[in-house]
Amino acid sequence: MTMRRMIDIVREARKVEEKTEKDYRKLLKKLDKPEYADLRGLILRLAIDTAFHKRLMEALEKAYDDAVKLVSEYMGEQRNEDIALIPGVPTLVMPMGFGPIGARVPPEEVIEEFLKNFPSEVVLPDSEEKLIEILRRYAEEEGRMKELYDELSRRAFHPVVRELVRELKRNEEQHEELVKGLVEKYSKG
Repeated sequence: MTMRRMIDIVREARKVEEKTEKDYRKLLKKLDKPEYADLRGLILRLAIDTAFHKRLMEALEKAYDDAVKLVSEYMGEQRNEDIALIPGVPTLVMPMGFGPIGARVPPEEVIEEFLKNFPSEVVLPDSEEKLIEILRRYAEEEGRMKELYDELSRRAFHPVVRELVRELKRNEEQHEELVKGLVEKYSKG
C-alpha cells in the first residue's frame, strides 16, 4: 500500500468541494418557494461553508507549490528529484552524488523535514550589524503579523477561519520569538 501525499489529498478535497458547491448552488435555485425557506437557509449555510473550504484547499495547494519553489530556489539549479536530505539535520540539504549519505526524496519530504521543529539553536557568523538590523526589521514585521492575526481571530465569523487564524497567530509568535532571540543574542551591547 502506497501512502498518499498530502498535496494529493488537498487537491482531491478541493475538487470535491468545488463539485459540492456547484451542487448546492443548483439546489438553491430550485428551492425558490416559500415552503422551502428553512431548507434553503440550511443549504445556503452549507454552500457558504463549502465555499470557504474550497478556497482554503486552493490556498493550501498554492502554498505547497510555493514551498516546492522555495526548496528549488534554495537548492540553486538542482532539480527537486536530485535532492538528498540527511535525516535529523533539517538545515542540511545536499545535491545527490555524495554517495550513501542520502537518498533521493521528493520535495514534500524535504518540506516536511524543514517543518518538523523550529531550530533551537542557530549560529550566526561574527556579529554582522547589517544582518542584525535586517533581523530587527523582520522581528517588527513578525510582530505586526501577530497583531493582525490576533485581531482577525477575534473578528472572524466562520469557525474554520477563526481556528486557522488562531494557529497562524501562534505560528507568528514562534517566528517573532525566534527572530528576536537571534537579535538579542548577536546584538552588540
